[in-house]
Amino acid sequence: EVQWTRTEQYLDKSLRRGIVFKSLPASVMKLLFSLSDEKQSPRSCQPKTNVMFLKTHKTASSTILNLLCRFGDKHNLTFALPTNYRFGYPEFFSSRSIKGFSQQNGRLYNIMCHHMRFRRPEVQKVMPADTFYFTILRNPVTLAESSYTYNTFLVPSFHRSASFVNFIANPWKYYQPKLQNSYLARNLLWFDFGFDHNANFSLQEAQIGVAEIQQSFNLILLADYFDQSMVLLRDHLSRAQEDQVKQWNAMDWYLYQRFNKTFWQRVESFGKSRMDQEVASLQARRKELENLCILQVRNGEQNKIGQARILGYDLNLNLSLPDKERCLRMILTEHQYTDLLDKKQFPRTGSVPKQLVAKRSRQAPIQGLGVNKRSRVIWPLGRFKKKLLRGQGQHTPH
Repeated sequence: EVQWTRTEQYLDKSLRRGIVFKSLPASVMKLLFSLSDEKQSPRSCQPKTNVMFLKTHKTASSTILNLLCRFGDKHNLTFALPTNYRFGYPEFFSSRSIKGFSQQNGRLYNIMCHHMRFRRPEVQKVMPADTFYFTILRNPVTLAESSYTYNTFLVPSFHRSASFVNFIANPWKYYQPKLQNSYLARNLLWFDFGFDHNANFSLQEAQIGVAEIQQSFNLILLADYFDQSMVLLRDHLSRAQEDQVKQWNAMDWYLYQRFNKTFWQRVESFGKSRMDQEVASLQARRKELENLCILQVRNGEQNKIGQARILGYDLNLNLSLPDKERCLRMILTEHQYTDLLDKKQFPRTGSVPKQLVAKRSRQAPIQGLGVNKRSRVIWPLGRFKKKLLRGQGQHTPH
């Protein structure tokens, strides 16, 4: 059994109480971190610094990516970084898609955590033999709703339909496998794991896939057990419509059911009363830092992607310099933190640092960064960070 070192020794304390946990189930995070609780285990724990996280879609995976980025950044670990934010996705992962990698140098990395379509032999070329592999799943019903809401204009099969209810009632009326981004419309989890998302359900094929995943991954997390309610989607499905979603995403549904069972087996082994205590502790610590860092939560009136509205934060600027820096890093998006890590691992001598600007046509607006209400654009990170550290901007008594 792979164990993680005790959280206090392994991660910066802010990782346990950061605002990024707002979108991650507390029970999941406590299970992940406390696998190595030395107070409860007679075995000593060693730091686990070789980690591979399969970043699945619409599963709170960006929260975990931020956690891994901050941990690796703090401890000067080496990241396998993509050349363009994703490892060639939606193509299968290839070691050639890692920036600076070549077969000749045989370089190995400590952390891999960006979007990819999983291919185990290629990953094993660049990750050490003792790497800890984990990923996160989500109920295919809510995942499919979320994917439709978020990706309406990216998936022709989606925007040809009037609503998600219309799509799922008769998906073959709208869905064509060869259309652009069709993988976002059917069995998205199955696709991310490297399998055929258009395969008709077969129990034998599903069992083979699950067995392969169990062989590759040490831990499978679930994104559905939030301690706070998730933002309600516009359309709510009936039981019959939920069944239609499960039939349409039959491979994902089988995958989820199997690992839902193993997840709760691990929770049971961990201990229910102990879990409840740890969850309560995590909630209290997270609330403390939310009160410290967040001035207000935006309702997403400007931050709209497809039919989805993205929550954002206004940071409290009346803080000490260390707290400002901590709060800022906790709300960096995947693209922003990737750029920071890229600059750290591949320093550009004699050149102007690359500004981290969100491209509105390609990604969600930057959660947590200030929005210029007059121009309705995102402030470049470098300029915002300087203003933040100087204490400029809105202030609140604290």
